[in-house]
Amino acid sequence: MPLPSPIPILIVDDEADLRNLLVEALEDQGYAAVGADGGAQALARVGERHFPVIFTDLNMPGGLSGLELLRAIHDQDPRAMGILMTGYATTEAAIQALKRGAYDFIQKPFKLAEIEAALERALEHYRLRRENEEYQQNLERMVEARTQEILGLKNDIERLFEGFVNASVTAIEARDPSTSGHSSRVADLTVSLAEAVNLTPSGPYGGLHFNPLQIREIRYASLLHDFGKVGVKEQVLVKAKKIEGEHLESIYQRLHQRTLESMRDRMLDAWSKGNPFDHDALGQLLGQQEEETRRLMDLVRRSNEPTVLPEKVALELDQLEELTYQHWSGDRRTLIERQDIDLLKITKGSLSDQEREEIQNHVTYTYRFLSQIPWTTELAGVPEIAWAHHERLNGKGYPRQLKEPDIPVQSKLMAVADVYDALTAADRPYKAAVSVERSLQILEQEAKVNLLDAEVLRIFLEARIYERTIPMARIP
Repeated sequence: MPLPSPIPILIVDDEADLRNLLVEALEDQGYAAVGADGGAQALARVGERHFPVIFTDLNMPGGLSGLELLRAIHDQDPRAMGILMTGYATTEAAIQALKRGAYDFIQKPFKLAEIEAALERALEHYRLRRENEEYQQNLERMVEARTQEILGLKNDIERLFEGFVNASVTAIEARDPSTSGHSSRVADLTVSLAEAVNLTPSGPYGGLHFNPLQIREIRYASLLHDFGKVGVKEQVLVKAKKIEGEHLESIYQRLHQRTLESMRDRMLDAWSKGNPFDHDALGQLLGQQEEETRRLMDLVRRSNEPTVLPEKVALELDQLEELTYQHWSGDRRTLIERQDIDLLKITKGSLSDQEREEIQNHVTYTYRFLSQIPWTTELAGVPEIAWAHHERLNGKGYPRQLKEPDIPVQSKLMAVADVYDALTAADRPYKAAVSVERSLQILEQEAKVNLLDAEVLRIFLEARIYERTIPMARIP
């Protein structure tokens, strides 16, 4: 059945400006675009005519959600192709959208070119489906129809899975915006490194060759290697300082309050002894107390940075343990709790041992998630490759403390790429970017102590794989 001309397209969104903009843009492209402000109006329009493609927002207050609308439209017109638009992209939303009949999944904000591309793909898929229907009705062309159906289905599955992987990466980066682009850069570096291994004629990996399907397996494992971060608490995942937000402000406020309490107590003591008001003496005492408070605040501020904590500063923190303040109830309480002092005494970084363990658990979360996917035989190694990318040759990695013989070669490649990108990344809240030159020196140091594979690093350096992401890193 040929598509009508012009092709009718339905846009469902409760935001009138966006809806009207898309309608006008598609009309300019020659489509018969129609808008609907919600699920009820959309179903009414679907009942009036057939729309080959329907764009719908995910969240529409006061009626059907985008997912519910897709199910209702599918029941009413199963031939319609649904494309979900949302500003809250999550893997669960993507999975539910696919389960409820959506063909594609687009994250807001988007460019008009993305809408046009998604529409073209959907219409092409629509045409293939209609052609398959006609093929099945024609016995003389049954063989050709089945061949086209298989080929079309294969391409559709690949496109759908590629979209699912991309949506998963989007979910990772939405969870931790500070590492935006990290997954894609690691995939680019790791795949390039695997291709360089293929060109290595001798050495430990001279006889190793990754075929195209194995390269795809490496790419998927690299793109999804950090997916488990969706299971880590956000305040731990993006923690830039040892103590943050209102909790840190509360400590500063208590230190300030301690100054006022001290001055109050000294004034009351002087008055109780019949001493006259001495403006100069009081001012001097206030200046001394404020200087002490500023010194303590500066001590907290310096200790709170995620850099290496000097031993001298760590010793100074002991003086904070005895500080108290008067609670509103009248009780005297510890000004800085023991657990906060322990946080300030973290020697490097911003995470406590418990928080670091939680971050490290993201690898296991990744493995559990990827293990639920029914991978084809050619891609069955994706979960294991991603699971081992933080393991180290000397057994000091995590989460399983594997040693060199038990770590997949693909994971060794990814480990070099992952460490390099983490060092050079300029968008981490808890550290400054390291220059390319210094990052390569650090990689060499880690290879010398048997953390990273020295042969993999040699190939990484000689093939200049690191140059693949230099535009995103700091060039020496």
